Amino acid sequence: MNHTRSLISSAQALRQIFITPVRASRVGIHLFKPLQDATQTRFFQQSHCLKLREYRPPVEKPPINEAIRASFVQVVNDEGDLDPPTRLEDVLESFDHAEFFLLQVQEGDHNNPPVCKVYNKKEVRAHEKAKAKSARSTKVTLKQIELNWAIDAHDLSHRLKQLSTFLEKGRRVEILLTTKKRKRNPTVDEIKQVMQSVLDTIREAGGTQTKAMEGELGKQLRITAQKNT
Repeated sequence: MNHTRSLISSAQALRQIFITPVRASRVGIHLFKPLQDATQTRFFQQSHCLKLREYRPPVEKPPINEAIRASFVQVVNDEGDLDPPTRLEDVLESFDHAEFFLLQVQEGDHNNPPVCKVYNKKEVRAHEKAKAKSARSTKVTLKQIELNWAIDAHDLSHRLKQLSTFLEKGRRVEILLTTKKRKRNPTVDEIKQVMQSVLDTIREAGGTQTKAMEGELGKQLRITAQKNT
């Protein structure tokens, strides 16, 4: 009887040592598998998003001088006509690189070489500066001036000087005429005087209204003006 119990105990012990860890390891593998799948899914989503991004090729500038990839080129002469195809090396040796450069203005094909033109560096810089200056001058900045219908004479004079200065500099000015809380209501004469002063200042500065007035006289009124060009 004791021998039988010892056999059963030995069998149970062996079962606990070998079979139970295998089951536990299987459970562990089963629990770990979804984490692995989630990682793979996340990696796939990231790589898929990268593929969906729009490809934007870099903007390439036209090649100049030795960067022109052609053995022969056609140069635009002073009359605006094309010279016969000439070796690129000969063209590059025909001018001073300190003052001029050769720019490819049109790509070539199987039948025709690239079209190039010789430019003066000083003239190109002067043209770029003039172009940048013109762009800055055409860019109009909007300035805003707020006036109270019941404004006193001193403050009104100061604001009108600002208005005149902005208009003379070519700025577009937005004048907002309004009432303020906890301030007395303006009289009819004050409303007329402020309105007339603003219109006179715009006219004397050489400006005009760029669009119709918006709002109501004596309450909130918006005037937009700019100097005539």
